[in-house]
Amino acid sequence: MNVFEVSKSILLKLVNEDVPFAVVLKNTFKKTNADPAFKNDVAAIVGCELRHHYIFDNLVNRFFEGVEFEKTIYLRFALANGLFLRRFSETEIIALAEQELDKETIYRLYNYVKSTNEIIPNELDKASPEYLSYRYNTPDWVIRMWQKQYGKGVVFKTLKVNYRQSVPSIRVNEKNVDIDEFLGKHPDFSKAPIDNMIIYQGRGTPKKLPEFESGDLFFMKMATKYILDILDLDVLKGIAIYTEVPNNIYLDLLTRFSEDTKLDLVINNTFCYYEVKRNLQKVTKHHIFVYEAEYSSLLTCLSKKVHTMICMPKSSTFDLLRSTPDYFLRIKQDKLDEIIANESACLLECSKYVEEGGELVYMIPTLSRKESNNVIAKFLVENKDFELVEERQFFPFEVYDSCLYFARLKKVEK
Repeated sequence: MNVFEVSKSILLKLVNEDVPFAVVLKNTFKKTNADPAFKNDVAAIVGCELRHHYIFDNLVNRFFEGVEFEKTIYLRFALANGLFLRRFSETEIIALAEQELDKETIYRLYNYVKSTNEIIPNELDKASPEYLSYRYNTPDWVIRMWQKQYGKGVVFKTLKVNYRQSVPSIRVNEKNVDIDEFLGKHPDFSKAPIDNMIIYQGRGTPKKLPEFESGDLFFMKMATKYILDILDLDVLKGIAIYTEVPNNIYLDLLTRFSEDTKLDLVINNTFCYYEVKRNLQKVTKHHIFVYEAEYSSLLTCLSKKVHTMICMPKSSTFDLLRSTPDYFLRIKQDKLDEIIANESACLLECSKYVEEGGELVYMIPTLSRKESNNVIAKFLVENKDFELVEERQFFPFEVYDSCLYFARLKKVEK
């Protein structure tokens, strides 16, 4: 099979099945001996289609109304290559498209694209959710929701930043790694705007560096680091984390305290659970107790109340719209109520394990008032023994380069 045939099978899986892009790529090449250049070409053409999926939808449907998606895939690849990638032979992709679509109509579409500077319909208001959806490849229902909750100015700045790939930020264990010395050896990295963090600007992944292998470097959002810096963390008083999403907070805590750090980590995600277990094998001394359980089973994991309880339930994770080109295919509007109900239930259950004077910390990597401010407001109305210390929504256009909400709630001392 050539690049475009493999790419077509992958795009079909992404559109028809709820499977992440990275997983489909991995499964596709697991049993083949494809060379890195071939894999890179496949990822490039599929990724480009995904990052411009809505405008390709509009273009194709204008000229091939009612044609099933599968038959338009090669034409989409041709548009992706002609408009953005310019990596492959145009003649080869067009020839594949001609096997499934009318040749004359294909060339009418191509001539239109080449003759205009505006491939988004001119009649659309440039501030409308429809136009912005095509321009920034974001579901229009998401844009409508954000505009209602945060205003058009904030949404426009968010969309502009989201259209660019996020830059990986990395936490440094300053006890074992001299940042200036490391940066001198590795020009693909630069200092982040907050202490003990760096930015990776190279190609590929830096995870093969020995500092990653030892656990002295690990990925972390800058906003997460900011939050941990301001929390009242004390291992002697007790810290516990309940999470349903991947995160490296436990590794950050190991850099802040001694290797004898005491921490209860409850994970409701099988993949994350085993990844944490593997990472902790690199650490010689620690007292991190890892459990795989749902929030309803916290009682079986935590033997007593703690001073700081961090709650990280699964959310709509709109932060992934920026870093994962296929995420818009998997997030569904009709799932939001179910997500919010789970977030509220997690928060309530975690609150039962906070001692008087202690803090309950709620963190979700998303942009949605219904999941953030509203969940916290409802919780405070129903739980008078907690009071709000502070809350904040981080936006991706801010210095922390994150789409993250957090709230600190203090349990009132009787």
